[in-house]
Amino acid sequence: MSTTTEVPRSFWTGRSGLIVPALLVALGVFLVYGTVTMDVPATATSPGPQVFPSIVAGGCFIVAILVTGQLLMKPDIVDRGTDEDGTPNTGTVSNWRTLGITVGSVALFIVLLDPLGWVLAGALLFWGVSIGLGSRRYVFDGAIALLVSSAVQLAFSAGLGLTLPGGLLAQVF
Repeated sequence: MSTTTEVPRSFWTGRSGLIVPALLVALGVFLVYGTVTMDVPATATSPGPQVFPSIVAGGCFIVAILVTGQLLMKPDIVDRGTDEDGTPNTGTVSNWRTLGITVGSVALFIVLLDPLGWVLAGALLFWGVSIGLGSRRYVFDGAIALLVSSAVQLAFSAGLGLTLPGGLLAQVF
């Protein structure tokens, strides 16, 4: 049995998550500005260096629209009551472990990109995010992360004619 206390609710009650689509729109606008003002050499081949940032910007806008729609139709209402044992029922909570591991993986990727190169740093990024999201198959996830980062390297070099940082592997091989 739970008791609830009536709390006056405003439009913003349960919609604090709208900060995420706002940040996605800001990132999308930044990417659009950077793409439009990008100096593209005349020797750049099609599809060129503006394609990938355009796709990411479009993805940011689409996800922002979907998340906004979801939060407007079904806000995350927090129950202000208490459970049978007297503990407050606060609804959903933040997962700080996932956030910490994911943000730490991105920070580590940024630091290690130049010295290790894309393939190794990208594999560490993908592997760290998979752990942050709860996977416990460390060896399998590491192998898949290495495969994905290698595929991205090949796609950029063969498909777009762009080279990602080679780092340690470029020095060894």
